[in-house]
Amino acid sequence: MVSGRAATTPEAVARLLRAGETVPPFVLAAGPSDYWRDEIVRAFREGAAASQADFLRLEGDDLDAESLAQGLESLSLFAASRRIWIREGGKIEKACEERLLAWADAPVEGLSILLTTSREPAELKFLASLAAKVGSVACEERPGDARREVERLAHEGGLKLPPGLAEAIGARSHSLLALREEIEKLRLHADAEGRLPAASVDVLAIGRAAASADRWAAAVMRRDAAGARKEAAALAAEGSNAGNALWAVASIALAALEPQAYGYRPRSAIAGPPLRPAAARAALDAVYRADRGMKRGEIRDQEVIDVLEFGLQEGSGGTSVRNT
Repeated sequence: MVSGRAATTPEAVARLLRAGETVPPFVLAAGPSDYWRDEIVRAFREGAAASQADFLRLEGDDLDAESLAQGLESLSLFAASRRIWIREGGKIEKACEERLLAWADAPVEGLSILLTTSREPAELKFLASLAAKVGSVACEERPGDARREVERLAHEGGLKLPPGLAEAIGARSHSLLALREEIEKLRLHADAEGRLPAASVDVLAIGRAAASADRWAAAVMRRDAAGARKEAAALAAEGSNAGNALWAVASIALAALEPQAYGYRPRSAIAGPPLRPAAARAALDAVYRADRGMKRGEIRDQEVIDVLEFGLQEGSGGTSVRNT
């Protein structure tokens, strides 16, 4: 349980908040994991709905002292309790920091506050002071999280996973957020009793092929011949289609040319070397030429990887990697 100055795991805090029973007056969820912060907020919301508590969301980077005071002091006409979520708690102004620290020393019955931030408590004086007063949880991904979350999400979704599938999902997911998406895909294929048809595993096979294509493209751009051969063999074994290879190369090149527009892809998925703009444009040209050749019937699907590899090596000219 989170109480006083105790710290515990994010999944334990989520269970507590979701149950809606004996919710701590103030919880600080701080750390770099988007997944765990999101999970705690979900649980906080669901617990509010289960207990019929009023729920209020405040944006820390747009919060002033007056708005905070209204949120803390307002009364509910119909609910016995209230919950306030303060997002971006590491960006609030000084007056709000002081008000929250004072409230933490003398919480009001019937009101619970959740403050989330991607910053570590040690990074900011306010967060460090708050962590010493309230229940806190470190939002960071740990070894074993993937396997535990697969089992939890499958159980909550009523899924009956075939032997070995939980391990496969955990091993291939590049983040816990991606893992949740994989479980959601499988839920769409499950029958009323949660059983999965054999064909549903093909959904994950597509993802595995895409991951191999990313690694192959990165190896080619690094001029890692051995790595490229290994991943090309994996793609052939998986029966990967040409589109995976084309998209893998295009993704790395586009991320180099337009990092803000394509920065949503996880870094592990765009695992290529940093490219100079000229090399990135050459890579896109190789993709265009390969795609055009396929559409004209000049290149077969199984030849695309070889054609792309030749085009990328020819276009890089040994200057593809940018100094960092």
